[in-house]
Amino acid sequence: MLQIQNIHYAYHARAVLQGVNLELPAGTLLSLLGRNGAGKSTLLNCISGLFKPQQGRALLDGRDTAQLNPRETARSIAYVSQNAPQTYRYTVLDYVLLGRAARLPLYAKPAEADYAVAEAALEKLGITHLAQKIYMETSGGEKQLANIARALAQEPRVILFEEPTSALDYGNAAAILSLMADLAEAGYTVVNTTHNPEHPLLLHGRHPQSQTALLLADGTVQSGNTADILTQDALQELYQTDLRLLDIPGWSRRVCALAPLPPKTGQ
Repeated sequence: MLQIQNIHYAYHARAVLQGVNLELPAGTLLSLLGRNGAGKSTLLNCISGLFKPQQGRALLDGRDTAQLNPRETARSIAYVSQNAPQTYRYTVLDYVLLGRAARLPLYAKPAEADYAVAEAALEKLGITHLAQKIYMETSGGEKQLANIARALAQEPRVILFEEPTSALDYGNAAAILSLMADLAEAGYTVVNTTHNPEHPLLLHGRHPQSQTALLLADGTVQSGNTADILTQDALQELYQTDLRLLDIPGWSRRVCALAPLPPKTGQ
């Protein structure tokens, strides 16, 4: 069980998170939506233990994540950042193998079983062909897929995705959304941030128990089942723009459409 208890976080005098409370049992799939600067990444950092809230805490099975040592954290929580890390000239396979570090005895080299886990992660992401390519020489989208493979290689219980589809084309984005639903159905706790309301709508169509949390301008959060939270009025208020939620005949799903752009000023 992942519990977010009354988290407050501020940057200097600017409060970003104000009394955030969430309960995420194993198998939860949660999408965080909010405007730029609303605190989505800050909340992920508080959950992972990278940031210590000024008030409140994040608990994983009753333990404060800010109090876990790095090895304990890596065994329990994987964090897929939107920023590709700078590495030495690792191959993609070796980079994914780094996810096994917390599972190895001190000073031990990866065993055959560790390579098998890493190779399975590459296969799951459809990037086996990149195994011997230098990670830093891959495209932005390929790096993102390798980052997700590394997270899977950790074999954590909680996976945090920071805008996981931001560098991906439509096909790979759809595959990653499907993967997140698969992971939740397999018992992982999955939390992702996104700027695109389409993503939680798609996830809800695949995984009806999925949840969405809206990070509001006052630092509070509205959360619940995606079908209840993602209303047209709520999204218009959140983004302060005209949009519509439309049903697609034959697909049994909804899409979020922006209103037409206004004419050029002066016309």
